[in-house]
Amino acid sequence: MNARHLHPSARKNNAAVERDHGTPDSPAASPADLPGRACCCPAKAAVRVILPPAQGRPGETDLLLCGHHYLVSRRALAAAGASVRELPGTSPELASWVREAA
Repeated sequence: MNARHLHPSARKNNAAVERDHGTPDSPAASPADLPGRACCCPAKAAVRVILPPAQGRPGETDLLLCGHHYLVSRRALAAAGASVRELPGTSPELASWVREAA
């Protein structure tokens, strides 16, 4: 992931850009190491979605979605061939939906 693929609101956030690229003192973190808020809203991220490359999107795109936005988007994500992983601390109910879809 790089700044080009960050959500527009995160591009303005220096901490997010540094976290994505790393600094000389600390290497870049992998998206799985990035807890916190979802890309879609201020809620806590519940799942990590990886969208495959598509027309107009040359590389994979990582998304951190809250439970609600994952649930309402799961059919479209499946149709797009996205892979979904639950994040630590995800509620058991939502985790069962993620496992069911896999």
